Order: sequence, then structure tokens, then C-alpha cells
Amino acid sequence: MKYIERQTELFWRVFYVLAAIMLIGLAFMITIAPLVLIWLNPAPYMIPLLSIVALGGFGVYWFFNMFRQLFWKERHRSHYEITATHLDGVTWRVEPGESVEQSIRLGAIEQVVFFPAIVRKTQPSPTVPIGRPTIDFCPMLAIMTADESVEILFDPRDLDQFDRWIAYFHERGTPLYYTPKWLYWIGANIATREERFALLNEPDELIPFVYTGDIPTDEATAATAWIETYGIERQREGPHETHYVKQAKIMKWTALGTVLGIALLAASMLGIAAFT
Repeated sequence: MKYIERQTELFWRVFYVLAAIMLIGLAFMITIAPLVLIWLNPAPYMIPLLSIVALGGFGVYWFFNMFRQLFWKERHRSHYEITATHLDGVTWRVEPGESVEQSIRLGAIEQVVFFPAIVRKTQPSPTVPIGRPTIDFCPMLAIMTADESVEILFDPRDLDQFDRWIAYFHERGTPLYYTPKWLYWIGANIATREERFALLNEPDELIPFVYTGDIPTDEATAATAWIETYGIERQREGPHETHYVKQAKIMKWTALGTVLGIALLAASMLGIAAFT
């Protein structure tokens, strides 16, 4: 039995290319515009505009690196195979240190954990009120031994393949568990492989997953049982919530820094103009 991760849907691949062209182009224009203004009006008070050149240059680098990772992902697809004795897999991830080649004995597998992973988050969405995010999920399996886990991310278009894999372990009598917590977000680096492994080994994080052959119903049943056991507040705890809090702080300080930067730039230009 084999599974090979798919490439991203065509719509999103085209979107990434267009977004890369637009954002890198915008950052490049921000880099060039101050130089053009200084060339057209070479006055001393224009010197502070060079700070915008540095900012634009950083933007070009940052956006280029971000989209380079996305395009790298399309050329490196994880693949896994179950043989008579082993589970072999090569996992490619854009997050630092997450790519790994593994081979574990089937007899060493102690449990398999199913949890939802975040594919992408888009905001705002045209299908819901402005400001609310649209989050796309996909199923993820952590096939765990005492020392490590093989993490398989199934494309939303491959739910039949996901069903085959979870049915295989069900038929082998491998204990199946479930958690509704979002422990992986493609590209966001919200938790390391080691952190997920440690969390999934906690006795009060999982609920037995009862497989009947109807994955949507089975997941809904498991999610309800988990919330009834641990509470809805516990579901919100975890690496994704920590990531949200961190991003909110970054956005807050970025907005504040932008306002202060513009004010400082204007003040410096006016100050230089006043003394020249």
C-alpha cells in the first residue's frame, strides 16, 4: 500500500504565481521609487527616503523566500509505502527540520492518531461576512512507535486513500485515537515534530477513535466524545492558539512601527529641510 502526496490544486498554484509576481513587483517598486525621487530632486532632505529603499529590499527578499518555499513544496512530494514488515516513508516539509526519511517495523507501531491539519487560512473570504477566516483542513495520521512517529498528511482530494490507511490499521488491531486539536499548519511552523510527538503521548489529549467505515461520521462522533470528555476550552488550547496570539502581537507592533516610522521619516525630512 502506497501514498504519494499530491501537488497543490491548480487554482492555488496559479494564485501563488500571480501573488508572487504582484508582491515581489510591489516590493521592488517600493525599493526603486525613492531612488527615482532622489535622482529627480537631489536635495539633502530627500536622504531619509533611503530607509524606504532598505525596507523595500527586505520586502523583495522576504516575499521571494516565502514563495520559493511554496514552489519547492510542489517539487518535493512526500511518499509512503507499507511493505510486509515495514512502513517506509520520505516526508518533505517546508518548515525547517521537518523533512525526514523513516523506516519503522510494523510490529513496533503502538498507536495511530488521527487529527485535523490546517491546509490554508484565507481572510477575508467572499463567502462569509468580512473579517471571518476560511480555514481548509485535511486529515493527518501520526503512526507512532515508542520513539518516533511517521506523520502522513492526506490531501483533501484523497479521502479514499485516508480511509484505506486507517482501515488497514483497524484491521491489524492497532489502537486508533483522535484529537480535534490543530497540531499542524502547512508552512506556519506552529509546532515541531518532537512537540507533536510529546503532546500525542499525553494520556489526557486523546480519545479512542471508533472506525466504522464512515470517516465523516466517525470523526464527528470522536470530536463530540473528546469535547464531552475534556471540554470545549481544552480544544482551543495548543500550538495553533499560541500561534494566533503571537501573530496578533506581531500585527499590533507592525502597525505601531509603521505609524512611528512614517512620522519619524516625515519629521527627519522636515528637519533637514529646515536646516538646509
